[in-house]
This record gives sequence, structure tokens and C-alpha cells, in this order.
Amino acid sequence: MTDSVPEKLGKYKIIEEVGRGGFAAVYKAVDTTLDRTVALKVLAPHLLWDPTFVQRFQREAKVAANLDHPNIVTIYEVSQVEGVYFIAMQFLAGRTLSQILEAEGPLPVSQVQAIVEQVASALDYAHARDFVHRDVKPSNIIVADDGRATLTDFGLVKAGEGTKLSIV
Repeated sequence: MTDSVPEKLGKYKIIEEVGRGGFAAVYKAVDTTLDRTVALKVLAPHLLWDPTFVQRFQREAKVAANLDHPNIVTIYEVSQVEGVYFIAMQFLAGRTLSQILEAEGPLPVSQVQAIVEQVASALDYAHARDFVHRDVKPSNIIVADDGRATLTDFGLVKAGEGTKLSIV
């Protein structure tokens, strides 16, 4: 755990860090109310002073929460506890596509086809609802051991002019 993230955020008990980027860190956690494992995406402390980043972070959760598709990560909650902003979402056991490619090199055509079809299905669903992801890359695709691919990280999403976001 880092000094800036407590052992617990509201009803979530943090277990371990599972990823980190320039804008946020992702932790495996347990929702103590529902007794389920979740992923908590926590906004980096150095970005809290900039309302633009806080709004972008919250918008990511609102956009993704409006998308209900088997190949798009499920959002449970967006919240703030003691100045720490976070998104609680479905915990996806597996590896990012970039981790798989680094470890295994080029993948068999059949596996690539299956991943591409699933990501394309997720993007088609999002586009039909006037959302454009704008950051599709191997590190934003998590592949489970059973081959299911899930699109994550809607931080750069662009919502069309007719799109309405509901509050999470």
C-alpha cells in the first residue's frame, strides 16, 4: 500500500496494487458490504488539485457505467472518501493483452481472431450508443484464462452530442 491510499476506502478493503499508470493506480479490493472482489481505480494524488482531471476521472465512470456489454468492464460505483477519488468496478482475473504479448510473443491466428471479435463487439456496442473509446490498445484489454476479452479504461472516451450520461 502507498502512503496516499488507506487500507480501506469506505466499504472497500484494499488487498493489493495490481496496476499503475500516470493518472491512476488500480487495486484489488473487497466490497465488505456485498462480500465480492472488485477493482478500485484510484485517481493519482498529484492530480487532485486539477478539477479537469477529477472531472475526466468521474466522466470515465459515468460513461462506462452506461455501457452494459459482456466485453466492457462493469462499473459499480464512483465515489470519493477523505479526498481520495475512486471507481469501483468488476475485478477481471487475467492479464492485459500487452502482458500476454510480452510473455508469449505473437499469438495464434485463432486466438487473435477471438480477441479482435470480442473487442470489436464491445466497440460496436459503444459506438451504437454514441461513445468513442479513443484509447484502444493492448494494455486496455484484459484477457481471462478462458479467452474472454474485456475492454477497460474509458478515460479518453468521447461522447457524442446527443449522448446523455446518467449519474452513477
